[in-house]
Amino acid sequence: TDDSGPNTPKNHKFKKGKKNGKHKNDKQVNEEGSMDDSGNESEEESDQQRLRRLKAMREAERKRREQESLERQALAMSVERFAIPEVLFRPSDIGLNCGGIAEAIVESIEACDAMFRAAMYHNVLLVGGNAKIPGFRDRVETELRKLAPTNYEVRVYLPDNPVSYAWEGAKYFSKQPGFQERYSVDRLSWTAMKKMGKSQEEIWGKKIYNSINNKLYNPC
Repeated sequence: TDDSGPNTPKNHKFKKGKKNGKHKNDKQVNEEGSMDDSGNESEEESDQQRLRRLKAMREAERKRREQESLERQALAMSVERFAIPEVLFRPSDIGLNCGGIAEAIVESIEACDAMFRAAMYHNVLLVGGNAKIPGFRDRVETELRKLAPTNYEVRVYLPDNPVSYAWEGAKYFSKQPGFQERYSVDRLSWTAMKKMGKSQEEIWGKKIYNSINNKLYNPC
């Protein structure tokens, strides 16, 4: 078509409109593209935030473990597992000038009247946490057998729960009839007897002797 013809402005306008339409569509695509790009950028930003949060958590966990490792007290033990309990039987190993457990038991029994010693050697009761050491009962019985008179039978008893057994025994003992009258002294009586010049042995001795004679306490 000749540009100088009568249809030239119309054709030119049509082409221009088509061109403008193309630019409009391109602009719309670009705008949609920019919206997609901004959406992708926002998603990438969210991932980055999540990544930063994970890194911060890992760093906090690392610092916590480092702090725990600094505060942790670890004690490596070798022969100490056997050397430490041995001190209970041989205090001289660490420079203590005293007897061990077996010697202490013998001294306690020998301090009592001769009529009770046979029963006491036959009724040795182990209580406390140390009694739970493996082989503790057998070791005490072996050591005690060497020191006790040959005509006495030695028996060492280990309860199921040596930690609370002493408390359980005291609770049972306190429930016996006449316990307060025979095994306890009120404050006024104690003060009065002390003013009279009586010793603790005189105060308690008669009560304990009477309780044994009355068979309120029978060793198992």
